[in-house]
Amino acid sequence: MTGVPAEIGQLEKLEVLDLSNNNLTGLPNELGNLKNLRVLNLAGNKYSEMDLKTIRQSLPQTNFILK
Repeated sequence: MTGVPAEIGQLEKLEVLDLSNNNLTGLPNELGNLKNLRVLNLAGNKYSEMDLKTIRQSLPQTNFILK
């Protein structure tokens, strides 16, 4: 998988999202809409630090797995 569709932001009740070990180079801002998200696994991807910073600010209650 090389991208995450913006429509992911519509999954309001999503609590765990495992996107590990893909070829992601970017993250949609719509991930910030997932206010019930508790765990986001992004290990093994090549997303930008700016994308990560934006998503982290939008989801302060989320635990991020990066490695």
